[in-house]
Amino acid sequence: MKSYSRRFIFCSFFFVLIAALVGCGNGISQRNTNRLVVGMEGDAVSLDPHASNITISSQYKVQMFETLINLDKDGNAIGVLANDWRRIDDYTYEFDLKEGVYFHNGEEMIAEDVAFSIRRAASSPQVAAIMGDFDPEGVEVVDQYTVRIRTHEPFAPFLNNLAHPAAAVLSQLAVEYYGDENFGHNPVGTGPFEFVNWVAGNHVEFIRFENYHGELPVFETLIMRSMIEPSTRLVSLETGDIDIAIIGRNDMNRVKNHNDLNLERLINYQIFYVGFNTRRNRMDDVRIRQAINYAINVDEIHETVMLGVGETLSSPLTSNVFGARTDLPPHPFNQERARELLAQAGYADGFTANLIVNEFPERNEWAEIVQNQLGQVGIKIEITSVDNAQFLDETAEGNYDMFVLAWTSVTGDADYGLFPLFHSSNHGAPGNRTFFNDPEMDDLLERARSSFDNEERIELYDEIQERLVEAAPMVLLASGEIMAGVRNDVRNVNLAPTNHVRFHTVTFD
Repeated sequence: MKSYSRRFIFCSFFFVLIAALVGCGNGISQRNTNRLVVGMEGDAVSLDPHASNITISSQYKVQMFETLINLDKDGNAIGVLANDWRRIDDYTYEFDLKEGVYFHNGEEMIAEDVAFSIRRAASSPQVAAIMGDFDPEGVEVVDQYTVRIRTHEPFAPFLNNLAHPAAAVLSQLAVEYYGDENFGHNPVGTGPFEFVNWVAGNHVEFIRFENYHGELPVFETLIMRSMIEPSTRLVSLETGDIDIAIIGRNDMNRVKNHNDLNLERLINYQIFYVGFNTRRNRMDDVRIRQAINYAINVDEIHETVMLGVGETLSSPLTSNVFGARTDLPPHPFNQERARELLAQAGYADGFTANLIVNEFPERNEWAEIVQNQLGQVGIKIEITSVDNAQFLDETAEGNYDMFVLAWTSVTGDADYGLFPLFHSSNHGAPGNRTFFNDPEMDDLLERARSSFDNEERIELYDEIQERLVEAAPMVLLASGEIMAGVRNDVRNVNLAPTNHVRFHTVTFD
């Protein structure tokens, strides 16, 4: 009897010990499903939607703020804060607002808040690239739940731009209470999460908004951590300290081969390119620009440096942007043709040019490969690497021959991918850092953005992209991708080509 008792006690202890080890060994069964932790590539600059147009900041903002409409995966407008809308004329849209929508401060959203928000956005230089075509004097409150919004000129991508986070609806009362300078640290929107606190350089914490007008998130707390080092995000993801991590190309295979992780990836709207300052000596010669296009092996850069992430391009628009031309043959890698063009331009023996790049490691890698490949046809490239602030200043002033940069057609429409980059009114900081100047191109771009006939717009954009291949104001390297490493028990992470990922849809297995 005593022997049986000892054996029973030992076995009971053994099974309790095993249960405890299983319960805390991998952290899954002990996970807090009331909290989602995401590792981000950096911190927000501001949480005020109208105070910055930086993608990393928008990733934080979209958790709290909403727009009148959004775009589905096919680029179609769907209502968020608006139930319905109609085009009154070529300048004006009218919106019927959803009733019973509340801000995080408990105040109901009405047309006055929408009108205030659009006027504020349209007047902000920080988001002028998105909202500058909206007329702040042309916003009209029709009644408590109806508002009209007007543009300066006929503007076909009106709805696409209105879906951007820069067009977010804010609480007028909250903005006036905190003031423009402090609202970014006290944000009040209508989204599924409300702001709790922001520890600069560390994390932003949100809590589920229980009075949300849509489907509530299944978890209560969202924490978005600023984790600049990719290795830090990856290790934290592997150990289960975070549930989702935005990752780069160098970590994708490690995530893919990890038993506890899944890799989510989506082609986004971003392009990477080498731009020419077309108003500088030599770079103003189309033969030189074409020669450099022939001399750079884009496929090699895509495979060896970018590891196949993204897709090679035939125009400055990614394939998922409205109006993209995907059948244009890019300049093939052909060193002999490059030498011929250089000789025709009077530079058979080559020349020296400077190339400026910011401090991002991958862009310095691209610059070095470009330097090596152009050296093979006699073009000596001197690379200058500076911090991003100086880089933006230098390229805005045109103090270079060439540069490496990216652009995102964040509205999903060809207008935003082409008008800022190539219209002569946007030289420098607004986007046209190649200082490309072609009156016929200006006319085509203006006609394309003012036409509400999609077939006509596509025809115009086809011609625009053909002309750009011939004019060669840049070397197109590749498109981008947004990639996320996700714990196995995390579901419904809906990546977006805009890179604005909304985490309220996430569930746990």
